[in-house]
Amino acid sequence: MIPDEKLQELRDRIDIVDLIGRYVGLKRAGKNFTACCPFHQERTPSFFVNPERRSYKCFGCGVWGDGLDFVMRMDGLGFLEAARHLAGVFGVTLPEGLVDRKSNEQQLELEKAREITQVAADFYREMLESRPEGKLGRLYQQQRAISPELAATFMLGYAPAPAESGSWDRLKLHLQSKGCDLALAEKLGLLVRSDKGSVYDRFRGRLMFPVLQSNRKPIAFSGRILPEYAKDADGREAPKYLNSPESLLYTKSKTLFGLHVAGQAMSRARRAILVEGNVDVVSMHQRGYVETVAPLGTALTAQQAAILKRFTDTVVLCFDGDNAGRKAIRAAIPILLEEGLDARVVALDPGADPDSTDPKRLAALLEEPGSALEWLVKQWVAQGALDSIDAQERAISALQPLLGKVKSDAARERYAERAAKLLRLPVGRISSRQSPHGPQGPQGNRAAPSPPSRHAASPSAPARPLPELPRHQVALLALLVDNPHLAEKAEQAGVQHYVTDRRLSPIAEMVVRQALVGENPTEGELLELIPPETRRQVHDAVFVGTFRDTQDDPVMLLKDCILDCRREQLKAESRRLDVQLREAKERGDLDRARELSLKKIEHNRQLANLDEHALIPPSQPPSGLRA
Repeated sequence: MIPDEKLQELRDRIDIVDLIGRYVGLKRAGKNFTACCPFHQERTPSFFVNPERRSYKCFGCGVWGDGLDFVMRMDGLGFLEAARHLAGVFGVTLPEGLVDRKSNEQQLELEKAREITQVAADFYREMLESRPEGKLGRLYQQQRAISPELAATFMLGYAPAPAESGSWDRLKLHLQSKGCDLALAEKLGLLVRSDKGSVYDRFRGRLMFPVLQSNRKPIAFSGRILPEYAKDADGREAPKYLNSPESLLYTKSKTLFGLHVAGQAMSRARRAILVEGNVDVVSMHQRGYVETVAPLGTALTAQQAAILKRFTDTVVLCFDGDNAGRKAIRAAIPILLEEGLDARVVALDPGADPDSTDPKRLAALLEEPGSALEWLVKQWVAQGALDSIDAQERAISALQPLLGKVKSDAARERYAERAAKLLRLPVGRISSRQSPHGPQGPQGNRAAPSPPSRHAASPSAPARPLPELPRHQVALLALLVDNPHLAEKAEQAGVQHYVTDRRLSPIAEMVVRQALVGENPTEGELLELIPPETRRQVHDAVFVGTFRDTQDDPVMLLKDCILDCRREQLKAESRRLDVQLREAKERGDLDRARELSLKKIEHNRQLANLDEHALIPPSQPPSGLRA
């Protein structure tokens, strides 16, 4: 344990405003500082930091404490680990050989996992900085104009290829020499096991980007293949990026690459810049845009948007100027709006990315990024939204749920006016139909619709707006379409109980049934299974590359998709039970109310245990949930 006098010295030395300001954007409020609470979602700040008392308190969720408590909560550290970290930051020397008596087995495993990840990061860093095996890595760093200072800021490293190190297990041997638990290293995704049982390094011939927490401690890695190793001996292409799998340290949906540097810069710049990949982040930082971050191997999530909200109210999307980039922008817009963020877009030239864009042009674009909704309407206009009255109506219908997510009445009216002008319509046609609340239910954050098609229903047959497709079912079906080899696992997991929307279930059934006998039906054959009026909607949602650009493990994606679908089913059933429970109480039927309360408890238990049963089919189809 830490001696009391040393612990008090540490607490006195901690600058709590500086410390918490590394995690959230603080604003002065009299003698205190305030921010949106990082421990629960809110739009009105209720989190206060008192520099005199060296403490914080949230009047929304009730959490409070000092700097040590804050770091333990935010970074998931044990007491002793948090104390060691803060002692290093604020210049306090702690005695050697301290042991945390309160550490349990889970905490000890976490500490071991952090130690292994740090050893790996140091190994990769040494390879890039000074070892002969890192020569190609240093050359690639120079070619990408990454300065030594920036490489140090991001703790960049290099994983040598077998041709350079003479073996496939250079990191494994290094971990072994340091006394690390190799089974845990395999669990963390640093090592992989072959079909024959041999264990070797996952990352080889790659520039390594550690994923760093705000305390600069690595929790995962992303490796960019060097051009020299883009193909193996058999001519097969290696994935451009290879990311660590999720682990007890790392959840990709809750992590943003570059946040350890960008957090405070976002607060100062009053904006965040979101790019597609880690190389883009480093390139943008090299150009001085330190407020830049990126998701890792996934589309933007609601959790990541909530993290951005801690620091700023404005997010600028600066994605590649290709179809994949435009699709990623459409997916991000509703998520940002739902979080109450002002979403803006930098429209790069076709085929360009932030690194290849002329610095002066990029600076001009970033100086005045356009409104995300205006960008979206312009996309629709370019794709034929003005070609007919029908096309205009479809554009209006697509715009309504997005306008409904805009929290400010003034901003909503301003966007409606601009959209009306672009669509050559009276503003009343848009503003009179918009809802200030947005779509309800689990589909609320689905991607912004693709541009209305020129070839959709003709003016002689006016098309009614179709109900939105359930986004988690769309994701699961798109994964199966792109990865028919998952059919057996999907069938074992009871995929028919998860893809239940009538516009999607016939396609899912056909994909699985045909894949099990070695057949792959064409896109046209699959679309023939559903009514003609739904084919364009399903085509745009399912067959436009949802998972084609990711390097994530398809089996893990299958598990994640099924988890998402099951979670939405349980939530929908829970909402139905809430209504029935309220009605039972209103009519005084206590026996029925008791029965429904027990069902609600069981639903909550199932929600809590979802991860354990992700690929186990439900015992029966969920009641009342078919579309």
